[in-house]
Amino acid sequence: MSGVPQRVEPPPGEPGVRILYMLLFALVFWVVCWVLLLTALAQLLVRVLSGRPSPELVRFGRALARYTAQVVEYLTFVTDRVPYPVGEFPAQ
Repeated sequence: MSGVPQRVEPPPGEPGVRILYMLLFALVFWVVCWVLLLTALAQLLVRVLSGRPSPELVRFGRALARYTAQVVEYLTFVTDRVPYPVGEFPAQ
């Protein structure tokens, strides 16, 4: 084994699997929206109190943005690559 994660894609012609994944990722997207709100508020609070944004929250926000893009691309059929937790988390 090479140790490189393989992409997980539903088999072509299996709309039932795609529908289940889409329902799962619609729920994931809803949760991600709330996490985004909390992250933005936390970053705003850190910025107001310290005068500069938190580097850790910046890195987290960047990864969250990439992940959100993957979910949206899957939900809108831009790609058939299944996002995390079924597929791999976006690289930094």
